[in-house]
Amino acid sequence: MADRIVLRKILISDGSDLRKRGLMEGTVKLIENDIRALGSGSQGEALVASKDDVIYAMIKLFRPDRKNCRAHIDFVFTNDANADTQSGIVDAVLNYCFLEEYYHKVTVICNQGNEGLERILLGAGFVQEAVLKDEVRNKVGFEDAGLFAMLSYEYPRYNVCFVPFERGVCVVSGGQDYIDSLKLFHYGQQLEDPFINNVAGGLGLLDNNGGLCRNDEGYYNLDEEQLKYLPDELAKAYVELKEYFGSNRAGFDLNVRFNVGTTFQKKVWNALNSIPYGGTASYEDVALILTDGDLKEARKITRAVGSACADNPVAVVVPCHRVIGKDGSIVGYSAGIDIKDYLLLHESFTAVTPLIYKEG
Repeated sequence: MADRIVLRKILISDGSDLRKRGLMEGTVKLIENDIRALGSGSQGEALVASKDDVIYAMIKLFRPDRKNCRAHIDFVFTNDANADTQSGIVDAVLNYCFLEEYYHKVTVICNQGNEGLERILLGAGFVQEAVLKDEVRNKVGFEDAGLFAMLSYEYPRYNVCFVPFERGVCVVSGGQDYIDSLKLFHYGQQLEDPFINNVAGGLGLLDNNGGLCRNDEGYYNLDEEQLKYLPDELAKAYVELKEYFGSNRAGFDLNVRFNVGTTFQKKVWNALNSIPYGGTASYEDVALILTDGDLKEARKITRAVGSACADNPVAVVVPCHRVIGKDGSIVGYSAGIDIKDYLLLHESFTAVTPLIYKEG
C-alpha cells in the first residue's frame, strides 16, 4: 500500500484542493497564508499524501529539538480515506521519517475516541508510551489522549541487524522479504549511514567514540524473542550469518535485492555466486563467465569486473571476497584486506572439515 502513496511537501497551490477535501478550513487566501506559515517554520514541515492523484491526508511534522533525533506527527485524513489508505499513509510517513529524514523517535497523539487510528498505529508497530491528561479539547471541555511512539530500531518494514565475527561486525539492512545491503566493519569503526547509526545507538552498540563496540559482553546476540521484532528476511539473514561465522553453514538461502547498480554490475554480482564455498577465482575468471569463455573479450572487461566487485552492496552473501588477483594475491576489498583474508581463511579451513549444515 505504501508504494501507491505519494508523499510530498505541501505547496501553496494545494490550497484549493485541501479546502475541497476538507483538510483545511477558511477562504483559499487564508489557507494559502496558513500553508506559507507551515512551510517557513524551522521547527517542522507539512506534507500531503495522495493516491492516484487524489489527496487523502495532510501531515504535520514537528521537530522539538535541533538535532532532529525526534519528531511529532499530526495526521489529518479526509473523510473518504479508508483504513487501508490510512495505513499506507502512516507507513509512507514512517519511511520518510526514519529513512529519509533520519529521526530516531517519532510520536503520535491519538484521542480516546479515535479507535480506528489507534488500531492503525498499533498495526504499524507503534506502542503506547503514555496517557496524556486533558490533552485534546472537545465540545464540552478536554479529554485524555494516548501518546504512541516508535523508535528507529522498532520500524518493522525495514531495518538493520548486526552480526559479530572475529574481526568486526556485519551490518545487514533489509525488509520483510529481502535484504539489500551487507557491509563489514571493524570494531571501533564509525557508521556513516545516519539510519544505521541511529539504530546502533538506540541498541547500545556504540562505544564512547561513536564506533561499533566489541562483542565482549555479547551485545550483538539476539534470542528468538528479539528476532521476532526484525523484518522476516532480515531475521533470517541474522540466523544464517551467525551459522556461517560459526562454521555451521556454507551457503545462504536469502532473497537479495539489488536496489543500486548498473546492469553490468548486477551481472557481475550474480556471477560471483558461481564461485563455490572455500574456492577462489580471479577477476579474469569472472570476466570469462560473463563473456561465455571469450578470453579476448574477457580481458577487455576485467578491470570493470574489479570495480563492480568493489561496489558489491551485499558482501559475504554475494561472495566478492572469493575474487583474488590472477597471481593468487589477496587484493582489493572495501572492508579491508585483513577482513578479506580472514573470510578466505575461515572458508578454506571449514571447507575441508565437516560442517553441521553445508548447504543453504
